[in-house]
Amino acid sequence: MSEIRKPIIGLISCQKELAGYQIQALNEFYLQAVKDFGGIPIILPSVIEESELEKILAVCDGLLFPGSHSNVAPYRYNATHEELKKDEARDELAIQLIRRAIDMNIPCLGVCRGFQEMNVALGGSLNPAVHEAGFDDHRESESKDFNEKYAPAHFVHVENDGVFQQWLVKAKWNQIERFEVNTLHNQGVEKLAATLKVEARAPDGLVEAFSLPGQKYFVGVQWHPEWQATHNHFSQILFKEFIMSASK
Repeated sequence: MSEIRKPIIGLISCQKELAGYQIQALNEFYLQAVKDFGGIPIILPSVIEESELEKILAVCDGLLFPGSHSNVAPYRYNATHEELKKDEARDELAIQLIRRAIDMNIPCLGVCRGFQEMNVALGGSLNPAVHEAGFDDHRESESKDFNEKYAPAHFVHVENDGVFQQWLVKAKWNQIERFEVNTLHNQGVEKLAATLKVEARAPDGLVEAFSLPGQKYFVGVQWHPEWQATHNHFSQILFKEFIMSASK
């Protein structure tokens, strides 16, 4: 019997400064989650140029756009507010990859900043501080204990007739209307891109997940499913579906 081919998943890294050096950084939680669910993770540094994207996409079976403490530059969605934590090189690479991946129907998973990049790449906009715009405070805990920082913080309510509902039905969950997630973000969706479909919302109405109809897999989530992914029931579904789509 032939061995099932493991898909190659490209993950974008961030540009950061450490002790005066410019480094490329990526939280290992994402790499481990991809590996745990059967993928082969490779890191895509933000120094990759547009002329090199064709070769990159020829190698990758799927793309994961991870979270980061930096935010998408406001001018990319026609906003003028000041953003101090920017990573312009990552913005450029992520937006280019998202748009090309859609054209090629390459499975994509976006997490937190990656979720926001997806929305911006397709014409949506972001609110820089949702807690100042009538929503609950979704910012991360200041605790240095990761079990507290990534602890479940609120429910998300699953929208009808979406892929999340289909997955939960297939998994034979007793309750398909909602599940708990963590929360570690200050930005959020202001205007959702017209082509995206809402998959889940927070109790305050904030968009927490979306998909792009017509794609094999194009899903963005505002929370962090990579944290202890093998122990969280919905994270298991999210990553299994992602890796399965990329392996085809």
